[in-house]
Amino acid sequence: MPRKLELDGLKLDITAVEKLIDDALKYGDFVAEKLYLRKLEKLQKELINHDNEFVTNASVALFFDGDAVHGSKGILASFAGHSLDNFQELVNKVFAYKENGELGSRGTISNKASSNLMITGVAKGSFGFILDEVSDQIEITETSLKVTLEEVIELISDTASADENIFVSSIENIDQRILQSLKNLFITLDKGKSCLRIVGDKKEYRLDSHSISLARRRTEATKIDENEEAKNIVLIGQLPESCKFEALDNGVLISGVTSKAAAKRLQMKKMNSTIKVKMIIKTVSSIYRSDKTVYKITEVYD
Repeated sequence: MPRKLELDGLKLDITAVEKLIDDALKYGDFVAEKLYLRKLEKLQKELINHDNEFVTNASVALFFDGDAVHGSKGILASFAGHSLDNFQELVNKVFAYKENGELGSRGTISNKASSNLMITGVAKGSFGFILDEVSDQIEITETSLKVTLEEVIELISDTASADENIFVSSIENIDQRILQSLKNLFITLDKGKSCLRIVGDKKEYRLDSHSISLARRRTEATKIDENEEAKNIVLIGQLPESCKFEALDNGVLISGVTSKAAAKRLQMKKMNSTIKVKMIIKTVSSIYRSDKTVYKITEVYD
């Protein structure tokens, strides 16, 4: 279960117990007061422990509301199945894209088994599901899937943002296949006339039906074209940890991102030196705005 969901639940329990303590004081029930004070102390300790807990594995809660949902009693199986499948496919593709630097125009998704989530529970409130990364190993650092999942949550939120610039900035970091999965998710949600609440480790986002319809229109109106080229560039700057670079391409300043492997190779290159790289040149186009070109280095040659 996402830590934020557990923390929110504990805070609600604390508020309820505090109300019971006030009632006990009001009616002079000292026995009840003592019991509730013990309960309050226990809950406050749990809250502190959970707040300080270092979570390593991926976890998310997806809450649905709308025509396909009957309060907290049930949800249409077809709608739930399509929504969860769209969400999982989006996670699989973003994970593979981050690990390999590219997806390819078609074919199977690599490392798919490593990025699968499992339904581990039904969330309380409006109908929802808890999805977790299940592993027999004890991790000491955040898993790649946890980092990916948090980025997917942000991507979904950014796509439905009222600020067009946030959406544009976010989709610069994905490819056409990820965009297609993102579009499929919002089509499913929009057809179901639903709302979505996503709760992650630290953040949560609420997408109403208007935001979901906006996200659907945006993704349907956007296209990402990619061309792969080998280029000789002059490296003038790089940030290895964030996988970013700046370079001159025939005297023209370009900037963009790199794959993890390319970032490591670039660290061994001297600044202002000419290097040969394999680069994906991405053009993001939409009927609503001007085209934008994005660069990504996937390989650095000797």
